[in-house]
Amino acid sequence: MQYISGVLDELEAIVQDASGVPMRKGRAVVDRSDLLVMLDELRASLPRELAEAEALRRECGVMVASAEEEGRRIVEEAHHRANAMVPETELCRRAERRAGEITDGAERYAEEVSSGSEVYRDRVMGQLEDWFQDSLVSVEESRQELSGVPVHRPAPPPEPVEEDNDGRGWRASSA
Repeated sequence: MQYISGVLDELEAIVQDASGVPMRKGRAVVDRSDLLVMLDELRASLPRELAEAEALRRECGVMVASAEEEGRRIVEEAHHRANAMVPETELCRRAERRAGEITDGAERYAEEVSSGSEVYRDRVMGQLEDWFQDSLVSVEESRQELSGVPVHRPAPPPEPVEEDNDGRGWRASSA
């Protein structure tokens, strides 16, 4: 270690004694061959343990990278296995069964709404048809009256009350 310290002192002396570069503060000209010889001596005098430590550091880095890769692979495999096992769980089977029930209920409800809308449409169209017929009769009667022909109107029949599925009645009226 003393030899290394001595070599470092010589390097420092070379740099201190170097002549400065004009108009470039902090710059100096050093004899390259002297400096390279000193660096070679310094490398040669470094303890063998430093090279071994560097080799161990590199080997350790490789081991850590390998362990991290293996850890990622294990986690990925665990995710794949867990995803494959999900459909086998009772909770998943219950959820699928419930989803099927909800879908069936929604389809039945859609059919009921569809058939209910057909009934409603038929009723509305019937009311419109009655209204137009009443309007045509009224127009014909008005024509006759304007021509001077007396018109005899029969008493209107009582209006029917029809029941809905929910028990509420509604009246069909003529306009």
